[in-house]
Amino acid sequence: MCYGRPDELLQLVIGKRALPKNDLGHTPLDDFEHFCAYTGCNEQELGPRAFAFIRLAYVTAGLGRRKYKSAGLDLELQNACADIGMLLRDRPPGTTADITSDAVLYWDAGKLCGARLSLDEASVVALPVDPEDFLPEVRVAVTNWLERPTFSYRPSLLEWLEDPQPADRRSRVPSGRE
Repeated sequence: MCYGRPDELLQLVIGKRALPKNDLGHTPLDDFEHFCAYTGCNEQELGPRAFAFIRLAYVTAGLGRRKYKSAGLDLELQNACADIGMLLRDRPPGTTADITSDAVLYWDAGKLCGARLSLDEASVVALPVDPEDFLPEVRVAVTNWLERPTFSYRPSLLEWLEDPQPADRRSRVPSGRE
């Protein structure tokens, strides 16, 4: 994980995807800039490290507080998710489809779910991510994965899934076909 490094942690939260927009058309970073403008919060007075932690807290809290919406998956990616889900549900729990070097998909409770891997330990599942939020940006990787599927068994995923947690912690996307 990126403990003590707020900019890296924010990048892990955001990933390589376009940030979702709320009902006003603003991303969490847009909202943070607005917050800074009307409160006087600025990096020069606070220092870069403190400002980075405030930005991280604001964006991560905001993602949970407001209803940000991703663009969703087009039909091609919905079908790809259905195919990936079909391949994963026949594998043992703890198996991931290794879509990119830092993002995986796994099957849990009848749904296809996503996760980011730890930057420090690539074999460790670190952060839930909604497949709708990262798959559109890695479309080529999804196509390549379907041509040559690669799976990994990740004990950290089993530990993570067994850990009691709020129902909304795990991000899910419908499998498309059953």
